[in-house]
Amino acid sequence: MKQSIAERIKNSKIVIIKVGSARVSGDKKQVNDFLYRLTGSIRKLRDEGKKVVLVSSGAIAQGRSVYKDTFSKEIKSKVSLNEKQALAAMGQNKLMKLYENFFSQVNIPIAQILFGKADIQSEEGYKNLSNTFKKLLDWNILPIVNENDSIATEELNLGDNDLLSAMVASLLGADVLLILTSVDGYLKQGKLISYMDAVSDEEFSHALGPSGPGTGGMNTKLKAAKILLNFGVTTCILNGTDPSNMDRFFEGKGKGTVIASTTPLREKFKYEEWMRRFLDE
Repeated sequence: MKQSIAERIKNSKIVIIKVGSARVSGDKKQVNDFLYRLTGSIRKLRDEGKKVVLVSSGAIAQGRSVYKDTFSKEIKSKVSLNEKQALAAMGQNKLMKLYENFFSQVNIPIAQILFGKADIQSEEGYKNLSNTFKKLLDWNILPIVNENDSIATEELNLGDNDLLSAMVASLLGADVLLILTSVDGYLKQGKLISYMDAVSDEEFSHALGPSGPGTGGMNTKLKAAKILLNFGVTTCILNGTDPSNMDRFFEGKGKGTVIASTTPLREKFKYEEWMRRFLDE
Protein backbone atom coordinates (compact mmCIF):
# COMPACT_ATOMS: atom_id res chain seq x y z
CA MET A 1 0.00 0.00 0.00
CA LYS A 2 1.29 3.46 -0.88
CA GLN A 3 2.34 5.50 2.15
CA SER A 4 0.06 8.40 1.22
CA ILE A 5 -2.94 6.09 1.13
CA ALA A 6 -1.95 4.46 4.43
CA GLU A 7 -1.86 7.93 5.98
CA ARG A 8 -5.23 8.72 4.41
CA ILE A 9 -6.74 5.63 6.03
CA LYS A 10 -5.17 6.38 9.41
CA ASN A 11 -6.38 9.99 9.36
CA SER A 12 -9.87 9.25 8.01
CA LYS A 13 -12.79 11.14 9.58
CA ILE A 14 -15.82 9.22 8.26
CA VAL A 15 -15.63 5.42 8.14
CA ILE A 16 -18.26 3.04 6.78
CA ILE A 17 -18.00 -0.59 7.95
CA LYS A 18 -19.89 -3.31 6.11
CA VAL A 19 -20.64 -6.64 7.79
CA GLY A 20 -22.07 -9.56 5.81
CA SER A 21 -24.66 -12.15 6.80
CA ALA A 22 -22.08 -14.81 7.65
CA ARG A 23 -20.61 -12.69 10.45
CA VAL A 24 -23.92 -12.35 12.33
CA SER A 25 -25.53 -15.74 11.75
CA GLY A 26 -24.71 -19.37 12.47
CA ASP A 27 -22.79 -20.60 15.49
CA LYS A 28 -23.82 -18.48 18.50
CA LYS A 29 -20.38 -18.46 20.14
CA GLN A 30 -18.66 -17.37 16.94
CA VAL A 31 -21.23 -14.61 16.39
CA ASN A 32 -20.84 -13.39 19.98
CA ASP A 33 -17.04 -13.44 19.77
CA PHE A 34 -17.16 -11.49 16.51
CA LEU A 35 -19.57 -8.86 17.86
CA TYR A 36 -17.58 -8.47 21.09
CA ARG A 37 -14.46 -7.60 19.11
CA LEU A 38 -16.33 -5.53 16.51
CA THR A 39 -17.94 -3.29 19.12
CA GLY A 40 -14.56 -2.81 20.79
CA SER A 41 -12.97 -1.82 17.48
CA ILE A 42 -15.76 0.64 16.68
CA ARG A 43 -15.49 2.09 20.20
CA LYS A 44 -11.77 2.66 19.56
CA LEU A 45 -12.42 4.39 16.21
CA ARG A 46 -14.98 6.69 17.81
CA ASP A 47 -12.60 7.49 20.67
CA GLU A 48 -10.11 8.60 18.01
CA GLY A 49 -12.67 11.11 16.74
CA LYS A 50 -13.88 9.18 13.72
CA LYS A 51 -17.55 9.11 12.73
CA VAL A 52 -18.66 5.54 12.03
CA VAL A 53 -21.61 4.01 10.18
CA LEU A 54 -22.25 0.26 10.25
CA VAL A 55 -23.92 -1.40 7.27
CA SER A 56 -25.10 -4.85 8.28
CA SER A 57 -26.73 -7.69 6.41
CA GLY A 58 -28.26 -10.59 8.30
CA ALA A 59 -31.99 -9.90 8.67
CA ILE A 60 -33.00 -12.81 6.43
CA ALA A 61 -30.55 -15.17 8.15
CA GLN A 62 -31.93 -14.11 11.54
CA GLY A 63 -35.45 -14.56 10.17
CA ARG A 64 -34.65 -18.18 9.36
CA SER A 65 -33.72 -18.66 13.02
CA VAL A 66 -37.00 -17.08 14.16
CA TYR A 67 -38.91 -19.30 11.72
CA LYS A 68 -37.21 -22.40 13.11
CA ASP A 69 -38.00 -21.39 16.71
CA THR A 70 -41.61 -20.57 15.82
CA PHE A 71 -42.51 -23.58 13.70
CA SER A 72 -39.99 -26.13 15.07
CA LYS A 73 -38.63 -26.77 11.59
CA GLU A 74 -36.28 -25.10 9.15
CA ILE A 75 -37.60 -23.30 6.10
CA LYS A 76 -36.36 -24.67 2.78
CA SER A 77 -32.97 -23.39 1.67
CA LYS A 78 -34.28 -21.85 -1.57
CA VAL A 79 -37.05 -19.36 -0.88
CA SER A 80 -39.16 -17.06 -3.04
CA LEU A 81 -38.94 -13.26 -3.01
CA ASN A 82 -42.04 -12.87 -0.83
CA GLU A 83 -40.67 -15.47 1.60
CA LYS A 84 -37.38 -13.54 1.76
CA GLN A 85 -39.29 -10.35 2.48
CA ALA A 86 -41.26 -12.06 5.26
CA LEU A 87 -38.09 -13.57 6.75
CA ALA A 88 -36.44 -10.14 6.70
CA ALA A 89 -39.41 -8.64 8.54
CA MET A 90 -39.13 -11.40 11.15
CA GLY A 91 -35.36 -11.16 11.50
CA GLN A 92 -34.64 -7.42 11.44
CA ASN A 93 -35.83 -6.87 15.01
CA LYS A 94 -33.74 -9.80 16.26
CA LEU A 95 -30.70 -8.44 14.43
CA MET A 96 -31.07 -5.01 16.03
CA LYS A 97 -31.56 -6.53 19.48
CA LEU A 98 -28.31 -8.41 18.98
CA TYR A 99 -26.48 -5.18 18.15
CA GLU A 100 -28.18 -3.31 20.99
CA ASN A 101 -26.96 -5.91 23.48
CA PHE A 102 -23.34 -5.49 22.44
CA PHE A 103 -23.10 -1.77 21.70
CA SER A 104 -24.81 -0.89 24.99
CA GLN A 105 -21.89 -2.57 26.76
CA VAL A 106 -19.46 -0.04 25.25
CA ASN A 107 -21.82 2.94 25.71
CA ILE A 108 -22.57 3.45 22.04
CA PRO A 109 -26.19 4.42 21.29
CA ILE A 110 -27.48 3.05 18.00
CA ALA A 111 -30.17 3.91 15.45
CA GLN A 112 -31.63 1.88 12.62
CA ILE A 113 -31.85 3.11 9.02
CA LEU A 114 -33.55 0.94 6.38
CA PHE A 115 -33.49 2.06 2.76
CA GLY A 116 -32.98 0.88 -0.79
CA LYS A 117 -32.56 2.14 -4.34
CA ALA A 118 -36.09 3.49 -4.52
CA ASP A 119 -35.42 5.90 -1.65
CA ILE A 120 -32.73 7.81 -3.53
CA GLN A 121 -34.48 8.00 -6.91
CA SER A 122 -35.45 11.61 -6.18
CA GLU A 123 -33.47 14.58 -4.94
CA GLU A 124 -35.86 14.95 -2.01
CA GLY A 125 -35.24 11.37 -0.90
CA TYR A 126 -31.50 11.86 -1.29
CA LYS A 127 -31.55 15.01 0.85
CA ASN A 128 -33.79 13.49 3.52
CA LEU A 129 -31.57 10.44 3.86
CA SER A 130 -28.40 12.54 3.91
CA ASN A 131 -29.85 14.84 6.57
CA THR A 132 -30.87 11.89 8.76
CA PHE A 133 -27.37 10.46 8.66
CA LYS A 134 -25.83 13.86 9.36
CA LYS A 135 -28.02 14.52 12.38
CA LEU A 136 -27.37 11.07 13.89
CA LEU A 137 -23.61 11.51 13.44
CA ASP A 138 -23.79 15.02 14.92
CA TRP A 139 -25.52 13.49 17.95
CA ASN A 140 -22.79 10.83 18.15
CA ILE A 141 -25.27 8.04 17.44
CA LEU A 142 -24.10 4.98 15.50
CA PRO A 143 -26.37 4.43 12.46
CA ILE A 144 -26.85 0.74 11.63
CA VAL A 145 -28.00 0.39 8.04
CA ASN A 146 -29.67 -2.43 6.16
CA GLU A 147 -31.66 -2.65 2.98
CA ASN A 148 -35.39 -2.53 3.61
CA ASP A 149 -35.65 -6.18 2.57
CA SER A 150 -39.26 -6.60 3.72
CA ILE A 151 -40.48 -4.42 0.85
CA ALA A 152 -37.50 -4.32 -1.55
CA THR A 153 -37.47 -6.16 -4.84
CA GLU A 154 -33.86 -5.33 -5.80
CA GLU A 155 -32.20 -7.17 -2.89
CA LEU A 156 -30.38 -9.69 -5.08
CA ASN A 157 -28.87 -6.89 -7.14
CA LEU A 158 -27.37 -5.15 -4.11
CA GLY A 159 -25.11 -8.12 -3.39
CA ASP A 160 -25.60 -8.70 0.34
CA ASN A 161 -25.38 -4.93 0.94
CA ASP A 162 -22.00 -4.41 -0.75
CA LEU A 163 -23.56 -1.85 -3.10
CA LEU A 164 -25.71 -0.43 -0.31
CA SER A 165 -22.52 0.31 1.65
CA ALA A 166 -21.14 2.08 -1.44
CA MET A 167 -24.32 4.17 -1.55
CA VAL A 168 -23.84 5.18 2.08
CA ALA A 169 -20.13 5.93 1.63
CA SER A 170 -20.71 8.11 -1.43
CA LEU A 171 -23.77 9.80 0.08
CA LEU A 172 -21.81 10.88 3.18
CA GLY A 173 -18.57 11.74 1.43
CA ALA A 174 -16.82 9.10 3.54
CA ASP A 175 -13.07 8.62 3.58
CA VAL A 176 -13.03 4.83 3.86
CA LEU A 177 -15.33 1.87 3.28
CA LEU A 178 -14.23 -1.27 5.14
CA ILE A 179 -15.81 -4.47 3.83
CA LEU A 180 -15.35 -7.29 6.33
CA THR A 181 -15.46 -10.66 4.63
CA SER A 182 -14.29 -14.25 5.19
CA VAL A 183 -11.08 -14.10 3.14
CA ASP A 184 -7.92 -12.00 3.37
CA GLY A 185 -8.96 -9.76 0.47
CA TYR A 186 -9.09 -10.03 -3.30
CA LEU A 187 -7.19 -13.12 -4.38
CA LYS A 188 -6.06 -13.49 -7.98
CA GLN A 189 -4.75 -16.93 -8.90
CA GLY A 190 -4.35 -17.63 -5.20
CA LYS A 191 -2.28 -14.50 -4.57
CA LEU A 192 -3.50 -11.61 -2.41
CA ILE A 193 -3.63 -8.33 -4.31
CA SER A 194 -2.85 -5.73 -1.67
CA TYR A 195 -3.44 -2.57 -3.71
CA MET A 196 -5.29 -1.54 -6.85
CA ASP A 197 -6.00 1.93 -8.25
CA ALA A 198 -8.59 0.65 -10.75
CA VAL A 199 -10.94 -2.30 -11.22
CA SER A 200 -10.95 -3.80 -14.69
CA ASP A 201 -13.22 -6.32 -16.41
CA GLU A 202 -10.43 -8.86 -15.91
CA GLU A 203 -10.69 -8.47 -12.14
CA PHE A 204 -14.44 -9.10 -12.29
CA SER A 205 -13.84 -12.28 -14.31
CA HIS A 206 -11.53 -13.61 -11.58
CA ALA A 207 -13.84 -12.69 -8.71
CA LEU A 208 -16.02 -15.32 -7.07
CA GLY A 209 -19.70 -15.24 -6.18
CA PRO A 210 -21.24 -15.86 -2.74
CA SER A 211 -20.03 -18.84 -0.70
CA GLY A 212 -22.11 -18.38 2.47
CA PRO A 213 -25.58 -17.29 3.55
CA GLY A 214 -25.36 -13.91 1.82
CA THR A 215 -26.10 -12.88 -1.75
CA GLY A 216 -22.84 -11.13 -2.53
CA GLY A 217 -19.33 -12.32 -3.24
CA MET A 218 -16.02 -10.78 -4.26
CA ASN A 219 -17.57 -9.63 -7.53
CA THR A 220 -20.00 -7.24 -5.83
CA LYS A 221 -17.28 -6.02 -3.46
CA LEU A 222 -15.13 -5.06 -6.43
CA LYS A 223 -18.13 -3.41 -8.06
CA ALA A 224 -18.70 -1.33 -4.91
CA ALA A 225 -15.02 -0.34 -4.88
CA LYS A 226 -15.14 0.63 -8.55
CA ILE A 227 -18.14 2.88 -7.91
CA LEU A 228 -16.37 4.55 -5.00
CA LEU A 229 -13.32 5.36 -7.11
CA ASN A 230 -15.66 7.86 -8.80
CA PHE A 231 -16.04 9.59 -5.43
CA GLY A 232 -12.45 9.37 -4.19
CA VAL A 233 -13.45 6.95 -1.41
CA THR A 234 -10.91 4.32 -0.38
CA THR A 235 -12.28 0.75 -0.19
CA CYS A 236 -10.60 -1.87 1.99
CA ILE A 237 -11.56 -5.54 1.74
CA LEU A 238 -10.46 -7.28 4.93
CA ASN A 239 -10.81 -10.64 6.61
CA GLY A 240 -13.52 -9.91 9.16
CA THR A 241 -13.36 -13.26 10.93
CA ASP A 242 -11.29 -11.37 13.51
CA PRO A 243 -12.38 -7.69 13.67
CA SER A 244 -9.05 -6.79 15.32
CA ASN A 245 -7.70 -6.95 11.76
CA MET A 246 -9.48 -3.62 11.39
CA ASP A 247 -7.46 -2.12 14.25
CA ARG A 248 -4.22 -3.27 12.68
CA PHE A 249 -5.28 -1.93 9.32
CA PHE A 250 -5.75 1.59 10.64
CA GLU A 251 -2.26 1.29 12.13
CA GLY A 252 -0.87 0.42 8.68
CA LYS A 253 -0.11 -3.18 9.70
CA GLY A 254 -3.18 -5.04 8.46
CA LYS A 255 -3.47 -7.46 5.57
CA GLY A 256 -6.15 -6.94 2.95
CA THR A 257 -6.92 -5.34 -0.40
CA VAL A 258 -7.00 -1.56 -0.75
CA ILE A 259 -8.69 -0.07 -3.80
CA ALA A 260 -8.04 3.65 -3.96
CA SER A 261 -7.26 6.53 -6.25
CA THR A 262 -3.96 8.27 -5.59
CA THR A 263 -5.83 11.59 -5.64
CA PRO A 264 -8.93 11.60 -3.39
CA LEU A 265 -11.67 14.05 -4.39
CA ARG A 266 -12.74 15.02 -0.84
CA GLU A 267 -16.03 16.65 -1.73
CA LYS A 268 -19.72 15.91 -1.29
CA PHE A 269 -21.61 16.05 -4.57
CA LYS A 270 -25.01 17.50 -5.33
CA TYR A 271 -27.73 15.04 -6.25
CA GLU A 272 -27.43 15.08 -10.05
CA GLU A 273 -23.65 14.67 -9.97
CA TRP A 274 -23.90 12.03 -7.26
CA MET A 275 -26.34 9.99 -9.37
CA ARG A 276 -24.15 10.32 -12.45
CA ARG A 277 -21.04 9.17 -10.64
CA PHE A 278 -22.83 6.37 -8.80
CA LEU A 279 -24.38 4.95 -11.96
CA ASP A 280 -21.19 5.37 -13.99
CA GLU A 281 -19.59 2.15 -12.76
